[in-house]
Amino acid sequence: MAITLFVIYFGIMIIIGPLAAKMMKKKDAGDFILAGRSVPLFLVVGGIIATLINATTLLGYGGSGYSLGLTAYFSSMGYMVALAWMGYWFIPRLRRANLTTIPELFNRLFGVPHKLAAVILVMCRDIGVTAGSALGMAIVFASVFDISLDMGLIITLGVTIIFMVIGGMWAVMITDTIQTVIILVGTTIMIPLGIAYIGGWSEFINNIPATHIDIFSAGGSQTFAWFIAGTLTFIGYQTLIQRGLSADSDETAKKSFVYGGFIALAWYMVPFVIGIIALVIFPEINASDAFISLTQLFGSVGSIIFAIIIVASSISTLSSTVLTTASNISIDIYKQWIKPQASERQVVLVTRISVVAVAIIGTLIGRSLPYILELLLTGGRIMAASLAPVFIALVFWKAARKAYYTTLAAMFLGASGTIFGVVLGNRAASNSEGDVVFVWGLDPVLIGLPITLSVLILGTLLENKIKRNKLAKDISSDSNIS
Repeated sequence: MAITLFVIYFGIMIIIGPLAAKMMKKKDAGDFILAGRSVPLFLVVGGIIATLINATTLLGYGGSGYSLGLTAYFSSMGYMVALAWMGYWFIPRLRRANLTTIPELFNRLFGVPHKLAAVILVMCRDIGVTAGSALGMAIVFASVFDISLDMGLIITLGVTIIFMVIGGMWAVMITDTIQTVIILVGTTIMIPLGIAYIGGWSEFINNIPATHIDIFSAGGSQTFAWFIAGTLTFIGYQTLIQRGLSADSDETAKKSFVYGGFIALAWYMVPFVIGIIALVIFPEINASDAFISLTQLFGSVGSIIFAIIIVASSISTLSSTVLTTASNISIDIYKQWIKPQASERQVVLVTRISVVAVAIIGTLIGRSLPYILELLLTGGRIMAASLAPVFIALVFWKAARKAYYTTLAAMFLGASGTIFGVVLGNRAASNSEGDVVFVWGLDPVLIGLPITLSVLILGTLLENKIKRNKLAKDISSDSNIS
């Protein structure tokens, strides 16, 4: 039964690839990466929500709910706050700049060194999400089919590559929208079913540990860091930004982010509540097993259906982040430095080859690191604390666009400070084994972000002042000569 249902599901997803390919009218890089900037409202909304929900979300945040309770919701709340702001003030400006990737903006303003730094930092987030989603999807396969994790990763890799290489962004947006409906409905249903299994609402409430309903149980510093990291991560999240760039108009992009933000804000509480329900029913399991364990309460058919929901969330995000990173390779690296005169057909070919390479790399990283949610959060922290503040400054602060050395130094020092915090910071897992996320004594984003902001603000003012003084001296010298 499991094989049959999965074959049907994946068969539908794979068929969408060739059908989506027919929607690419020009067959160029813009078609493959941004769907020709012609995606309608409902598909952009579906794509945004699917980008926010993946196996890391379900298994990771479900595990956070199990081990920490509602306090971990702050790690996602920042995402939603960012969405509405992006829709109204950020995405329209990026669309007018006719960008395809974030590093393009850095290249236009400053040149190659900045672009290279931006490529690396953007990839930190996307590779982390790719790795976490691949791992989550493989865990499901290993659980349902009683196979090894490595075999589950191979299946994950194969399915993602097949329909991504063929259909590009159109395939991603269409499958994302289908999977969004499946995910929202399927996961929300688990809450009343789980509470009914416990014996009703009163019984459920009476058995929740006090720590799990305290929204600040992780500590004020960690709560604040989760919120800040979440907000800045989304503002610099290229996969999400490309959703807005692919919309058929500025108005569509704006509405999509607002609608997607409100839907996600309401839904994001679901995995944490599911984790708490799992804690009441299964108090002795590993946090990473919370979501999977709860699905098994609903019989063999029910558990398979919920497993497909996790897979749906995984493949939608996997395809998105893989395509985003592949576009960085083909546009920001191949066309910029390797073959500037490359034809559109060659760029699309390199993008497709990059899809395969990125999917393999992300899968290997996911296999190597055990903390599923930290895979997503660590890459996000590095990008959020370094690239995101500089990116925002370049869009809204004219002085920053003239600060060549400052902007590069801010990104480098901020990323270095964050990495230093990740490697040497005081971190503690909530459980000794099978956990999904760390609680930090001082979250690494609170180390890197102040460095970035200090260097960016003070350095920009100083660098521009030096330039003004030099210009004034040059003008004075010219006047004396005259």
